[in-house]
Amino acid sequence: MADTPGDLKSLLQISDNDYEAMLRSAADCYTDGDLTSAITILTGLTTFNEDDSRPYKLLGSCLLLQSEHSDAETAYRKAFELDPDDPYTLVALGELLLKGLKLDEAVPLFEKLFEADPDGEHPAANRGRKLVQDYYTKMSG
Repeated sequence: MADTPGDLKSLLQISDNDYEAMLRSAADCYTDGDLTSAITILTGLTTFNEDDSRPYKLLGSCLLLQSEHSDAETAYRKAFELDPDDPYTLVALGELLLKGLKLDEAVPLFEKLFEADPDGEHPAANRGRKLVQDYYTKMSG
């Protein structure tokens, strides 16, 4: 009897500690500028835990630095799907959509981000405010 994809996936299980260590390793690669290694690790991690937004967020950042905007958008959208209230995901996806002039999609993300931080205390929300301000300054000037 042939293995099904589900059966094959069960062969690839890793411990939570190993998963976290691999995620830290990917973050270290990102910090060190080794984007190829980070992308390889993160792509693998997304197969181990499809419900964790963290590898998708970091993967989006790596892909964006490599000017792979479409793939970065896909990764950020997956992170948003998994954790729609994460301010870092909101600002990252919002920025990418804003730069791509997808205002109808970007504006609700920034609105959600700003509503969650009306006092301007969260760094991601403040970054989002600056992005929106710069965008409107550029468009009106």
